[in-house]
Amino acid sequence: MSEAVIDLSAVAHNTRVLAKRSRGAALMAVVKADGFGHGAVQVARTALAHGATWLGVASSPETLRLREAGITAPILAWMRLPGEDVTETLRRDVDLSASSPAHLAGIAACAEKAGVPGVVHLKVDTGLERNGAGFADWPQLLESAADFERRGLLRVRGVWSHLVHPDDPRHASVPGQIEAFETAVSQARTAGLRPEVLHLANSAAALAAPATHYDLVRAGLGLYGVEPVRGESFGLRPAMTLRGRVIMSRRVEAGTGVSYGHEYVAERPTALALVPLGFADGLPFRASRSAEILVGGVRRRVAGRIAMDQCVVDTGNERVAIGEDAVVFGPGEHGEPTAVEWAEWAGTVPHEILTGIGPRVPRRYLHAEAPAAAPRDTRIRVVVLFGGPGGEHEVSCASAAGIVGKLDRARYAVQPVRITRAREWVPGPADFPEGAYTASDLTDVTPSRGMSAGDSLRSVLPHLATADAVIPALHGPFGEDGTVQGLLEAANVTYVGNGVSASTIAMDKDATKRILHSVGLPVADWTLLRGGGGTPSEAERLRLGLPAFVKPARAGSSIGVTRVETWEGLPAALESARAWDTKVLVEEAVSGREIDIAVLEHPDGRLEAGPPLEITVHGGQPFFDYEAKYEDEATSFTIPARLDDSVTAELQRMAVDVFEALNCSGLVRVDFFLRDGTRPVVNEVNTFPGFTAASQYPRIWAAAGRSYEQLLDTLVGTAIARTTSGSQ
Repeated sequence: MSEAVIDLSAVAHNTRVLAKRSRGAALMAVVKADGFGHGAVQVARTALAHGATWLGVASSPETLRLREAGITAPILAWMRLPGEDVTETLRRDVDLSASSPAHLAGIAACAEKAGVPGVVHLKVDTGLERNGAGFADWPQLLESAADFERRGLLRVRGVWSHLVHPDDPRHASVPGQIEAFETAVSQARTAGLRPEVLHLANSAAALAAPATHYDLVRAGLGLYGVEPVRGESFGLRPAMTLRGRVIMSRRVEAGTGVSYGHEYVAERPTALALVPLGFADGLPFRASRSAEILVGGVRRRVAGRIAMDQCVVDTGNERVAIGEDAVVFGPGEHGEPTAVEWAEWAGTVPHEILTGIGPRVPRRYLHAEAPAAAPRDTRIRVVVLFGGPGGEHEVSCASAAGIVGKLDRARYAVQPVRITRAREWVPGPADFPEGAYTASDLTDVTPSRGMSAGDSLRSVLPHLATADAVIPALHGPFGEDGTVQGLLEAANVTYVGNGVSASTIAMDKDATKRILHSVGLPVADWTLLRGGGGTPSEAERLRLGLPAFVKPARAGSSIGVTRVETWEGLPAALESARAWDTKVLVEEAVSGREIDIAVLEHPDGRLEAGPPLEITVHGGQPFFDYEAKYEDEATSFTIPARLDDSVTAELQRMAVDVFEALNCSGLVRVDFFLRDGTRPVVNEVNTFPGFTAASQYPRIWAAAGRSYEQLLDTLVGTAIARTTSGSQ
C-alpha cells in the first residue's frame, strides 16, 4: 500500500556534484541513521562507486552492518560511551572518534584485547559546544593520545571538528572556526602526533566554502538531494519519493468534522480520501494543519490530524478512485511536495523528515545507471550456528561442517558462527566459500577471541540480525532445547527449525511422553525421578520389568543412557544419568526393531514423511548409544526398511501426528520401536537431528530422492516463508 522509492541514480549524481566541488579533498559519504532513511548499504555502495572514498556513521553497530555487507572502504564512527566495547569494531578496521581521555582509554583497552592498534580521529570543539574537546581540555587529550601511540595501542589518523552554522558556510563565524581548528592541529603536531586526515566541512561547506576543505569533506544531507546551502541551488536531486495508495474514498456534507478531535471541518460538500500513512511511518503530526499530498495528480490538503497509521485528504469535488497514487513527497518535478516543504510544515529540518520514514515502509530501489562498484549481492544470507557448551559440541561442529559446505553459494552467502564450550560467540568469515569441510576446519576459522559470553553475544548480534535465515545446527541442551531459539525470536531473527515450545518439550523426554500419551500415541512405560535422589519403588520395578533404560530427561543423543540388566546395576546407572540432569527417567525396554521416520515441512506448509529407516547395531553394542550413533562401523541402516506397506503408512502417519502434537516446525525425526515387529511405540523425538555424513535424517531424504543441497533449500525456504506469514 505504501513505499519509499529510492532513486540511487540521484545519489550517484549528488555524489559526483559534491566530489567535484570538493576540489581535491576526499569525500566522505555520511550514511548514519540507515543512510538518512534511504538504506545505508545501498547508498554507501552507490556513493563509493561515484566518487566517495570514505563512509561516516554515528555508532559502532552501524559500521558492522556495512562491513557485513562486504564494504571495505574506510569508515569513521563518532558516537559512543567511553567504556563501550568496540573490540569487534576495531577488528573490522574501523576508525573511531575520541574527544576525551576517557574515550581514548576505552578504545585503547579494546585495542589491547583485539590485538590490533585502534585508529582514532581526535575531535576538537571549535565553537559548537557539543561533543568535541574544548581548548582547555585539548592539551590533555593530545598528551593521552601521544602516550597510547608510544605504547602501540592507538594511532591518531585524523583531527576534525563541526561547523556551528551547517546551512550557512559563509557565516561570519567560519573564519574564527578555521583559525581555532588550525591552532588545534598545530598543537597536535607539537605534541608529536602526525594526523594525516583533517576534516571540518559538511555538505554546505563542501559546496560553498573551499577554505574548509582540508583533506576530507563530509557529505550528509546533500548526498540525499536536499540543497544544504540556504537560498542556493547546486543542482542536487532528491533521492527519496514517499508514496501510498488511496484505500477508501467517501463524500461528506458541509459541516462534517474529520479525524480525531474534528479539528478540520468541511466548509462545503466534499470528498475525502484515506491514505495509509501516518506518524508511525514518518509523517510528522505537527504538519497536520498545513500539509499537502499529491493525489490524482493534484495537491490536496491533509484534512485534520495525522494519525498513527493514516491520514485523510480533502479532494474537493473529485472523488478519487480506490488505489489512486498518493505522493507524500518527492523531487517536486511533478507537482508533489518535497521533503523540505514537509519540514517547513512541521517546523523541523529535512533531516528529520527523511530519517523519520519508519522501517515498516518498504524501500524500493531504482539503481544507478552505470555503477562502478560490484552489483549488490542478492543471495540469501545464512548464518550457521554451531558448537555450544553441551556434551554434543563435536557433533554439532560436524553437522555444521556438512551444512556450511553444501549450501549452494549461487543462492546463499554463508557465515559460520561458533559458540564455544565457554559460551563465547565467535563469528567466522562473512562470505565463507563452498567446499568440503571438517569440524576442525570450522573451528579453525572461528578461534576464541577471549571475550566473555555477554560481550561476545553483543558483538555477534549484528551478524544474526542482518541474516535472512539462521540455521541453529546445535544438538542437546543450549541449542536444541529452546534456549537459542528464544534468543533468536527476541531479536526477531528468522531461523530454521522448531520454535521455543516444541524445542523445549521435545528435549524433555518426560514432557514429550506425557503429551504424546495424552493424544493417544503409544510410548514406552516409564517412571520419573526428580532431584538428586530417589529410586523406583518395588511396584514400579515390577511394572517396568527388566531390562530397563535409565535416561537423563534433558540431555539428548543417548548421552548418560544406561541399559540396566539387573536392579543391582541401577545405582550406577542413576549416578551416570544424574551427572547430566537432575530429572531422570527409568523406562521399560521395548523389544523390537528400531525404525526412524523423518518429517519435513515445505514452504507451503505441507508435511512430508520420508521412507522408514531401520537401525541395526553391530559389534556387541547393547543398544544404539552415543558411540554407535557417530561411528559408521557400529551400525548399519536399511532405507527403506523392509516393512509391510500398512506398517510403513502407520509409522509415517504417527510421525506426522507427533509433529503436530508438539507444534513442531521445519523438521523432526521421530524414533520408533516396533514391539514384536508390528506395533509402533514412539521412543524419542529429535527437533534438530544430526546432519553429519553418518546421520539418519539426510540419509532418509537422499533415499527419497532429495539431495542434501535440496534438503537445505527446503528448510531455509520454509523458515523464510514462515516468517513472512508471521507464524514463527
